[in-house]
Amino acid sequence: MHALSDKPHAVHRLDLGGATAFLVIHAAPHGHAFGGVRLRAYDSDEAAVRDARRLAEAMTRKVLLAGIPAGGGKTVVRIPAGGWPQEQRRSGMERLGAFIEDLGGLYHCGADLGFTEDDEAALRSTTCHVASRAVGSWTALSVVEAMRAVCDPASVAVQGLGVVGARVAVEMIDGGARVVGADVVADSAPGLGGVERVAPDAIYDADCEIFSPCATGSVLSAATIPRLRCRIVCGGANNPLASDADADVLHARGITYVPDVLANAGAVIKGASDALGQSVLIEERMATVGDRVQEVLERAAAEDRSPHHVARDMADALLVLALRA
Repeated sequence: MHALSDKPHAVHRLDLGGATAFLVIHAAPHGHAFGGVRLRAYDSDEAAVRDARRLAEAMTRKVLLAGIPAGGGKTVVRIPAGGWPQEQRRSGMERLGAFIEDLGGLYHCGADLGFTEDDEAALRSTTCHVASRAVGSWTALSVVEAMRAVCDPASVAVQGLGVVGARVAVEMIDGGARVVGADVVADSAPGLGGVERVAPDAIYDADCEIFSPCATGSVLSAATIPRLRCRIVCGGANNPLASDADADVLHARGITYVPDVLANAGAVIKGASDALGQSVLIEERMATVGDRVQEVLERAAAEDRSPHHVARDMADALLVLALRA
């Protein structure tokens, strides 16, 4: 078990009126933790907490590896399967914002899956510790930087054509790459031209140089990895591996896995730097994304291990130093 996973989590449960939020602080070196707000119809509270814990740990790694003096947290909101009525949702998000405000800057939040402009507005009415949804485009920029640190992409399969995936697709097309894309929403990114659209499940079978998961997590599993026809995985999704063991399966297949905590760090680099009054460091931190990717991949090759495990070890060491500071 990795050291970060051994660390205790602070888990806060909030009744939002028709929905339940679980706010997890994994680590807060220097008194700050960063992480988004995810809204999803989880099957159970246990599933929601499990996802929040895993995402919070990943945020700690992401923040530390990006050179930000802080740690990670996450909020997941378990919404009803049939939908959360808008008035209840607005008041519930206001209640969540008030709780975040009461934490006094310990936790800074931002957008994640299912988070809307209306959700941001409701949070902003009760807390100042929320980043703009616009920082999501920075995730795509870091994904592109990570891809280019590995190769000059000739073909990319993008899973998920939302804010991040669509921007990655555009950047790749502009760079001369062939792009295959898929989304569970049939009419996603309607103005996106130059993308060869395939059915959501068919994206795993796309013949490409890079497979780029840019939607939900846990998509790379024993069922999907054997279908991949790529040599690199690099995307914007959080926790795309269904389990740590799946990193080893990719490695055994000779597929280079660029750790998500490196590739999708753009949003937290932008949001956390602004929140900490370090906006002048954004450009410098973004510029190191590619360098850190190369560093991890070179170490992984030398040790014949998955880059996933190498990045975790590096984050563990950084957390020890941060907690001692």
